[in-house]
Amino acid sequence: MTPHYFCHLVLRYVAIIGVLVLLPFKPFAQKNLKKKLDSLELIVSKTKSEDSLVQLYSAQIILAEQLEDFRRVADIEYKLALVSSFDGLEMQTHAQRALDIYTDQGDTANMAEATYRVAYAKQLQNDYDSTKYFAQRLLTLAEVAHDTVSLIKARLLLSSVYNHLSLFSQSLQELNKSKILAESTPDNKSVIIDILNRESFIYYSLSEYDKSAERINQIIEILKPEGDNRRLNVWSNNLASVYSLCNCVSFDRRKEVIKQSVEYAKRANFTYGKAFAYKHLADTYRDAEQYDSTRYYLEQIEILLPEINKPDFTGLVSVAQGSYWSNVGNDPKALPYFIKGYNIWEQLGKKKDQMDIAWILNDVYRQQKDYTNAYKYLNFYVALRDSLFSEAKIREVKELELSYDFRQKQITDSLKNEEKLLQSRYETTLQKRSKLMVIIVGVAILIVAVIIYYGFIRQKKLAELLKVKSDQVENELHQKELLLTEIHHRVKNNFQILSSLLELQAKGVDDQATKALISEGKSRVKSMALIHSQLYDNEGLTIHLAEYLQNLINEIQKSFEGQTSEVKMDIDPNYTLDIDNMVPMGLIANELVTNAFKYASQPNGLLKIQVDLKEENGKNVLTFKDNGPGLPANFDVKTAKSTGIWLIGRLALQLHGHYEYEYKDGAIFKIHFTQSEFVNQ
Repeated sequence: MTPHYFCHLVLRYVAIIGVLVLLPFKPFAQKNLKKKLDSLELIVSKTKSEDSLVQLYSAQIILAEQLEDFRRVADIEYKLALVSSFDGLEMQTHAQRALDIYTDQGDTANMAEATYRVAYAKQLQNDYDSTKYFAQRLLTLAEVAHDTVSLIKARLLLSSVYNHLSLFSQSLQELNKSKILAESTPDNKSVIIDILNRESFIYYSLSEYDKSAERINQIIEILKPEGDNRRLNVWSNNLASVYSLCNCVSFDRRKEVIKQSVEYAKRANFTYGKAFAYKHLADTYRDAEQYDSTRYYLEQIEILLPEINKPDFTGLVSVAQGSYWSNVGNDPKALPYFIKGYNIWEQLGKKKDQMDIAWILNDVYRQQKDYTNAYKYLNFYVALRDSLFSEAKIREVKELELSYDFRQKQITDSLKNEEKLLQSRYETTLQKRSKLMVIIVGVAILIVAVIIYYGFIRQKKLAELLKVKSDQVENELHQKELLLTEIHHRVKNNFQILSSLLELQAKGVDDQATKALISEGKSRVKSMALIHSQLYDNEGLTIHLAEYLQNLINEIQKSFEGQTSEVKMDIDPNYTLDIDNMVPMGLIANELVTNAFKYASQPNGLLKIQVDLKEENGKNVLTFKDNGPGLPANFDVKTAKSTGIWLIGRLALQLHGHYEYEYKDGAIFKIHFTQSEFVNQ
């Protein structure tokens, strides 16, 4: 026996003896560990501080690992994910470990919960590719388990991702699927909050801020009884964001919402939420031109920033700082902040925000007469705008073209096969006829009959081929109609962009007369955009006049807050106009309705508008009447130089007609016009 082997044998026996000595103590040790774990569980149930919970959960995990109770480890890791910091990093770590353990154990239900938490953590980090990946994994798990709640969560996550990527149609599709599922879900308060959340974001993305604010207020009212100060702070901040854009509430209401948000953040010890509320206060005071208060709250944010590690918030603060310095007339100091914000949005892939800052930088550089940089950022703005509003639609058109080419190739191949088959049958017939003619002349009658028969078959085949061709032409026509509809949608979007540009331009103008002219131009652009919006929504290429006028009046009234009105309309709802007639008619209606709200309105009075369409002497007459004072007594409509009156006259000529004005208990304008011969005949 070698010395080496002898030593190995001795060590082996020592190890065995050690295990035998310690073996009786193992059950006692495990029992002691389990007792400690249960004691910590009791303490956890009575603890409300999130910081204390993190420490207690961490201690529980150590004990559960020593007990090799991995199911309990996974459960505690998941709880840790729920109370982790709001930046998403710690949440991802804990949720991923819980997911790994649940996956090893084949626990599908808890796998779904952990997968959702990982996806949510990725979303908090602005990692939308990973968010989409885990949301789709959750979708698969939920479908297998027939888990309606997880299905809703997955689709809401996907909706949120598509929103952040400006893919609004996909986002709405996922949201609609979620609504259908939520209708069959009991105790669906949290689900309703999630759906309201997505709805508010979609309306926000589409600049329909009043609807977005309405959804957020509903969420806050649902959350108030629960007393969740952290979530109340988040949603109050969201409401403040919408109010800052919609100009639909007073300065005092904005301050009230934000100061309540600050109070919620203090109660929850939520630094990020408090900083965000301060940012809203800075914006609010800046809009009110109270720049000392603006600067104070921006300084408060700078104090809190070291505790916050969120690039998107840093970007927002940078833009707020730039806006402050720009408003106090210090553009050189504003530029670094705007450039920093632009670079952050570029890194995060937020094209909409990047596009807005590019426009601001273009304007600041242009005012400093630095035309090189102004031109550079103007190019960035145009490229980003085209990317946002064109990529998705171009892709849809290409898909239509590809699908059309594929179907066309199928039809062509089918025609070739039919032609070969007919040729083969015809040759076979000739061979049979030759043989029969050699054998017996009498069979000639039969051959003739066979030829006639096959001729009939061939004619039938040719008729079928003609039908295929006809279907092909009809399909091509349908594709062209789709493309034409798409063009109307693109035109509508371009009008909306033009309207936004006019609004931006108005913000930089102090002269009230100039602002009024820009506002009139914006109103006229919106009236034309409404035409193309209605064409996009309709199956045909004509516009229902009554529906259009009702929508136009509703849009104009939004601009006159507090003004009540009563609109009566006597127009055949089926009466339509083509686009050549509708554009001048829409501009005329815009001028007359806007003037009614502007000049016919009286303090605390009800504005009455009557719109009628009748036929007189072979011409159509559209009448607008309001209960206002009408034009001044010395106003001559024929020689007046008013832009609106002149425009009405020119547009009436485009309709092959003219207009008349009279006053009878209110202003009355009559538009005489001739309808296109191809419409309503």
